Amino acid sequence: MKINNIITFISLIGISSAACPQGLSSCGEACYNPTTYSCDEGVLCPYGMKNCAGACYNPSEYHCTNGSLSYGASTQVNTQANTNTNNNNVSNNNNNNNNNKNDWNNWNGWNGWNWNNNNNNNNNNGWNGWNWNNNNNNNNNNNNNNNGWNGWNWNWNNNNNNNNNNNNSNSKPNNTNTNANVNTNVNNNINNNANTNANSGSDIAGYKLVFSDEFNGNSLDRSKWTPEVNCWGGGNSEKQCYVDHPETIFLKDGQLHLKAIYKGSYQLNGNDKCTLNNEDSCSWSQPVISGRINSKSNNLAWKYCKVRVRAQLPAGPFLWPAIWMLPQDDVYGTWAASGEIDIMEARGQDPTKISHAIHYGGQWPNNVYSDKIVDGIQGQSGFHVYGLDWNEDSLVFSIDEKTTYTVDLNRSFYSGKGDNPYSGNRQPFDQKFHLLFNLAVGGGFFPENSYGAFDAASHSRQWTRPELIIDYVRVYQKQ
Repeated sequence: MKINNIITFISLIGISSAACPQGLSSCGEACYNPTTYSCDEGVLCPYGMKNCAGACYNPSEYHCTNGSLSYGASTQVNTQANTNTNNNNVSNNNNNNNNNKNDWNNWNGWNGWNWNNNNNNNNNNGWNGWNWNNNNNNNNNNNNNNNGWNGWNWNWNNNNNNNNNNNNSNSKPNNTNTNANVNTNVNNNINNNANTNANSGSDIAGYKLVFSDEFNGNSLDRSKWTPEVNCWGGGNSEKQCYVDHPETIFLKDGQLHLKAIYKGSYQLNGNDKCTLNNEDSCSWSQPVISGRINSKSNNLAWKYCKVRVRAQLPAGPFLWPAIWMLPQDDVYGTWAASGEIDIMEARGQDPTKISHAIHYGGQWPNNVYSDKIVDGIQGQSGFHVYGLDWNEDSLVFSIDEKTTYTVDLNRSFYSGKGDNPYSGNRQPFDQKFHLLFNLAVGGGFFPENSYGAFDAASHSRQWTRPELIIDYVRVYQKQ
C-alpha cells in the first residue's frame, strides 16, 4: 500500500482557543467531536491517529522520527523481544509452550504469516495475518490467542486433548476454518475485504452483470459518466459549486474520488460549462467546490436490478455523500412525483450512521419520503458495500450484503396531497432509474437546531478527508 493512501495531511491549527457547542471540544480555533477526532499538538486527526509535523498517521503502520514519517509501526508498539527472527516475519515454532501475557512492550503489531506446529500459545497479537496451525492442542486454553485480527486460519489435524503430542504432517487440511477467527463484529476497516456475492465483477446466481466500473483507468470514463456543473445547491441550500475539475473528480489507485475543497468564494467562469441554471444559479457564488457525476446522459439506466457500490465515506462536519438513483424520464411528473432512490446518504457529524430513503407522492411540495437510519456502520474509516435489490415487489437496501431496509412496492405511493400522479401500485418505482454519485456540503440535510449553523471557513478546517471514494459500482439484472 502506498504511503499517500493512508496518511491524512492536516494543516496546523491556530493556537487561539475556540468556544465550542456542548459536546464538542476545542483544538485551537476548531471544534470537534472527541469520539471521532483527537487533538494532537494542535492538529486535528481522526480518532486513533497521531500527528507528525501536520500529517495524521496510523501508529500501527508508521512512525514519526524528527518530524518525518517512515514505514513501520511506532517503536512503542513494536518493541517485543521476539525470538522468532526468521526472514519475512515468518514464524516456524515447533513444540513451543508460550504463555506470554503481553503488555504494550510485547505486542505483535503484525505477525505476517505464521506456521505453528504443536503450539500451546497464549499470545496477544495485534494482527496475525494468515495462520497455518498444525496439530494444535486446544483444550484447557492452551491456544488462547487474543488477537485484534486473525486474518484467515487454516488448521490441520486439530487435536482436542491437552496431552496429545501428535506430530503427523498432512499434505491436505482436514479442517479449513476460513471464518472462525475473523473478527466480524468490527464494521470498519475489516470490511475493506467484505465478502459479497457481488464482489467478483462477474455474473451472480440468476443475475447477469449488465454494467460496471472498476475505476482502474487514469481518468473518468466519459462513455459512462457525465460530470455536473452548477452552483444551485440541489434546491437544499447546499454550499458547493459542482465543477468538472481534476481536483474534484479524479481516479487514483483504482478508485474514484469526489472531493470537496474550500475556496472561500467560487463562481463559475468561462472554463466551467454550467449544466443547470435553476433560479439563474449559474452566476451564484459558493464557498466550496465539489464533484457530482451521473449516468443519465449516457442512457445508462435500469428497471429492476441489483446495484452494488463499494465506497468509503468522507470525514468532516457538514459533508454529505450520496449514492443514489433518479428516474431516467419524468413519466409521472417532475420531482419527486417520478421518484428518487437513495441507496446511501450520510452526515459527516454522524460517523456511524447511514441513511436509506425513497422520495415519491407528488410533485414538490406535495412529495413525501420514507427512510431508515442504520447505526453502527463505520463508513468513514473503512470501505463498505452499499446495495439495492429492486424487483417488482420490493426495494431491499443492504450494507455488506446484510439487509438493512425493505420497502414493499405492492401499494400506492400517492401522498394524499394535490393531484394523484399514479394510476396503480408500484408507481413510480416501475420505470428506469440512472445512477448518481456526489459529495454535497451543508444544506437542509443538516437542521440547524440539531447540527448548528454551517461556517464554511471554520468547519472546512475540521475536514480530515473530504472525499467520497468509490472502489467499484456494479449493476445486475435477471438473466
